[in-house]
Amino acid sequence: MADKNPSFKITCIFTLIAALLFPSRLLSAEISGVELLNLLRERDQIFSTAGYKISFIVATQDNQFHDPNQGMVVRDCEATWTKETFAMKITNNYEHPPVFAPLKSRGYQSYDYYEGNLIVWRTLEAYILSSPERNDTINKLRSYLVDPNGQIIQTGDSTSLLRFPIDKPYSLYQFKYFQLPTGRGFSRHLGNVTSVKSLSPSLMKTTSQGSFGPGLQGTWELTVDPNSDYLVREAIFTMEGEHKPTKVITCSGVMMKDGVRLAKYGVYRTSTSELSIEVTDISKVVGANALYEEVLLYLNRPLPPGSSILDLQGEKPIRTTVK
Repeated sequence: MADKNPSFKITCIFTLIAALLFPSRLLSAEISGVELLNLLRERDQIFSTAGYKISFIVATQDNQFHDPNQGMVVRDCEATWTKETFAMKITNNYEHPPVFAPLKSRGYQSYDYYEGNLIVWRTLEAYILSSPERNDTINKLRSYLVDPNGQIIQTGDSTSLLRFPIDKPYSLYQFKYFQLPTGRGFSRHLGNVTSVKSLSPSLMKTTSQGSFGPGLQGTWELTVDPNSDYLVREAIFTMEGEHKPTKVITCSGVMMKDGVRLAKYGVYRTSTSELSIEVTDISKVVGANALYEEVLLYLNRPLPPGSSILDLQGEKPIRTTVK
């Protein structure tokens, strides 16, 4: 009977070959929690390896009022690493100019108005640098005064400098919201992996006790894709004492270049916010790191008069204004 069905034989042969050549597809469920955690850590090492630059676009509704009527903001971002430093540049592009909204609607409070006109602040650019000597973020800001008829009657530009403690790399903390939707960066948030099981020949699910920063303890549920170099395709974080997920992160597609593999698209969701990310380029830096030099040069410039400085390096915050 078997001789009369040669296609059956061929199918069996190819199945056997696949099992021999691609054992990870069939044996992913046999990976232990320790082994999986080590695999994730190995992939995350790229973010502490010198000589890479990642370009990506972030789209979100981010404004001081949490009001979707103020429109979307699209951020053009570039991030890079040198031996001991991290640098990032962000340029914000807004969907439309600010709009007026009446007092007490959504998040609008009395201090958001001047003589009946709405004050709207928008960040135009940000330059971020973390190194053994400094941990600074400069924001270029623009304020708008919008009258009740929706007309912008006044604008003003300003600069703010935030100085963070060297041992608390807030710069990298900011980046993790963009990093996680690429399917990477989870290993540092995980504790002991309590379970690993196969969902399909190409996906596996793991559960771990972990955190999302100081004081944010909880449980992670990760869906990992072994066939895409162990990208985390879905991550659900639930804080201790909560019954609903605190954060949900998903990604799709693959962007691979210069030995680095990231998800092409990703989404980061909380109960109050959502951002989408698209990785547009990955490059290995050869020779001078132009992005790092640009950020360093910008942070070394004298601040214009009127700029605000918030120094968080001591026991108490110190706020000063450049004269």
